[in-house]
Amino acid sequence: MTEKCSIATCARASYALCHGCQLNFCREHTIEHTTLTQLQINPLIVEVNKMNDEIHELNPKNLYDVFYQKLDKWRIKSHQMIDMYFEKKIKELDLYLNEQVKKLKNTFNETYAKIESFIQEKEITHEQINLLTFEIQGLRKDINTIKNNDFQIQTKPLTLEKNLINFDQTFHVSNLPPIYRIIDRNDRSFTPLATDNKFLLLHHEGNLLLVDEELTTPKQVPWKHGPIYDMCYSLALKRFIIINENEVFLLNQGNMTIDKVRSIQWQQWFSCTCSDTSLYLSTKVYHSSLLQFNLLPSIVFFKRWSSPDLCTNDEAIDGIIYKDNKLALMISNDAKRVLRIELRSSTTFDRIWSLPLDIIYNEKQAYRFCSINHNEWLVADHSDSRLLHITKDGVMKSVVSYTPAPCCLIEFGHNMLAISTKTVVHLHKL
Repeated sequence: MTEKCSIATCARASYALCHGCQLNFCREHTIEHTTLTQLQINPLIVEVNKMNDEIHELNPKNLYDVFYQKLDKWRIKSHQMIDMYFEKKIKELDLYLNEQVKKLKNTFNETYAKIESFIQEKEITHEQINLLTFEIQGLRKDINTIKNNDFQIQTKPLTLEKNLINFDQTFHVSNLPPIYRIIDRNDRSFTPLATDNKFLLLHHEGNLLLVDEELTTPKQVPWKHGPIYDMCYSLALKRFIIINENEVFLLNQGNMTIDKVRSIQWQQWFSCTCSDTSLYLSTKVYHSSLLQFNLLPSIVFFKRWSSPDLCTNDEAIDGIIYKDNKLALMISNDAKRVLRIELRSSTTFDRIWSLPLDIIYNEKQAYRFCSINHNEWLVADHSDSRLLHITKDGVMKSVVSYTPAPCCLIEFGHNMLAISTKTVVHLHKL
């Protein structure tokens, strides 16, 4: 049977099928449809020509001047900090030298008074002569030390981190690049991710896999210790750390062996992170606390962080991340069904900022996040299939939809973002 033209007001028979929109058109409307389609390219040509003009007008010298001013301000401020530190140490040195001279004068006066006393009394023993001689020799040594500036001033070279200044483009989740690589997996795979910044560690069909940016799988090992609650990497130990509900394990990526950490007692664990010297574990209970363990020379308990303003009786710590002497925490409130993210000092545990999140809390799965873009944060909202981008100052930057629903995410390798869902892991090249 002959198809009719797809134009509702046209009764003519179909002349051609448009493969782009899958509609049939008569001869007249085919010409009209083709003309309209060709006209749609005109705005694109205009935009391309405009971009061509803008690219040719770009002057690296003008761009350089703007960034040079920013760098020069940083240099001036850094020099001011060094000068302030120098002036502080000069004052400390002046105080130290005055104290040393004062101490020397007091010692001299005491010794001189003894000598005058012996002269007046005209009685002195050989033992007293020896003691005086010893004191005078010590006094002479102290005088020579001060006169000859024979002091040790211990200074350390001022080292600058190689990433202290970066020229990378600022990441914005609303401009998230398309998916670069995909790992399909079944819904029995656990969602946590970890990285040593070279390889990505993930769980897939009963195994722990180490994959690189191109998803080659150099190593894998069976995982037989129950659900994985969280994973992280310790640079100090050169090991991945994996926690289930009650135990902590170390994965040696060299020979892919898994060892239980027996120095950490059985508890209900929920999340983990590492600094250069410590392992932090959060407990899977309401009114959660953080336990800090020293990593070297062996893993031993150091301190429990628990404060009235950390978690109430209805709250738990869903996730923790260490970054640049700070701890970021994802805290859930089961009674109010809400979440917040906080940033605290890792040394004093003082709160730096706290941000309530527009997320309806679902206790079936933890809410995880990662550090991105030089101390900013990216939150996986599996309840509403979204990514939340937060600035380093605790301000919501943007929110975007993401499917399938994200469960865990991490930045690894050379500007690669891995996002774990129930059935797939996506890699995005930033």
